[in-house]
Amino acid sequence: MANDNNIYESVHNYTKFKLIEMLIEKYKDKNLDNLNAIEELSDDILRILAVAGLKYYQELKGTFNE
Repeated sequence: MANDNNIYESVHNYTKFKLIEMLIEKYKDKNLDNLNAIEELSDDILRILAVAGLKYYQELKGTFNE
């Protein structure tokens, strides 16, 4: 159980870090006051979630298949 919590904590921390990193790099000087900017942000967030999911897929696959 403790190992499972460590994995989930690791996924959470990595995902949060990557989202913050992307927001700082790409959106620090932009206003999200139009639909195109919000749509671009949404696409970037989905891309980060996919990367984080792929990074931990193998590690978590065994946990869910038990």
